[in-house]
Amino acid sequence: MQESITEKRLYILLSAMVRGTHNLKRYVQAALLPRMINGRDAPPMPPEGHRSHRNNLAVRPETWRRLENIYSLDNFDFENVVSSWIDMFFPFEPLRMDDMDEDNGDTLSIPCPGTNFDITYREERKPSNLQRIAPWVDNLALMTVQRIMHLLYPGSHPFTFTLADDRDDDRPIFQHYLWSIPEHILEGLPEENRRQVQFSSVIVAFQPPWVLSTQDIKEFSKCRSFPPFIEPGHAFPTSLDSTHRLWAKLWDLCVRKNTPWFVLTSYNHWTFGMFSKGWTSAFVSGVYEYNHHHPTITECLTYWIASAMRLATTLRCPKVCEEPSNLETPCTVYDVMAEWPEAALALALLDQNSPD
Repeated sequence: MQESITEKRLYILLSAMVRGTHNLKRYVQAALLPRMINGRDAPPMPPEGHRSHRNNLAVRPETWRRLENIYSLDNFDFENVVSSWIDMFFPFEPLRMDDMDEDNGDTLSIPCPGTNFDITYREERKPSNLQRIAPWVDNLALMTVQRIMHLLYPGSHPFTFTLADDRDDDRPIFQHYLWSIPEHILEGLPEENRRQVQFSSVIVAFQPPWVLSTQDIKEFSKCRSFPPFIEPGHAFPTSLDSTHRLWAKLWDLCVRKNTPWFVLTSYNHWTFGMFSKGWTSAFVSGVYEYNHHHPTITECLTYWIASAMRLATTLRCPKVCEEPSNLETPCTVYDVMAEWPEAALALALLDQNSPD
């Protein structure tokens, strides 16, 4: 008798299973990244609260590196901004589309245990090197967010996440995906259009957790200044510590791609950032664990991609000052960030409450 009751409950549960597109808002709020367990041959993790001392990026001080100040997005209620945007713009009614894009195979891939979302989950191989971590980042977080963006904003279809083929000395411990249009299409655009695409792109840099430990990424997020270049021969040290090397690596990469928006992750932890138009200032969120909720990594990453593309209205560029008479370019939040970064970003984030 007990068995038949259990079977009946199971039947009712299975019959009520729905696609993620049945209620996309609830899906992104429930889509927690699954736990990643390192492979047997992976390097040992550092003790809790300790840096790895393995983040030996091949970066040195340079005269041309402009970064000076770094500001925290937590000062502007980043989590509430993300959650409010999801509440405001994500549909809760069923979409007339499947979870999977049959043309390219992209799908909502992050499972939601304990819910009625019918999401097939295939666990990736346990990683022992950076190449094995790439599928965890790509096939779960990036593919899900890419599918969400294409569902909500059909005009974003030319944009996809692509693993960069940067063959530099840091490749074993630092790689990145780029949210952008295909390179051959980008190169064929007029200069102005190409720059617009680049400024709407996002770099998702990733390192293994035994290199970018919990403490390493926390210190990256808490860093508030970048040391000025000092000529060799002075009485002061000229080398960069591991935190500043990581900031330098991201700054150099973003400048080379002309892309101010970035994400840094070990898969286990995530942080979201951007550089000012003049590249002298940066803004970075706190550190979020893979299974963080309210908001989830899915929500944060979707919001950050939409913000870069100027689709998230919370980061629209408001008019924050009068246009100087001797300038030909319009005054936007990026222009103001170099002079008054905290005030400019605060106005940008509060713009969601301003009427059009």
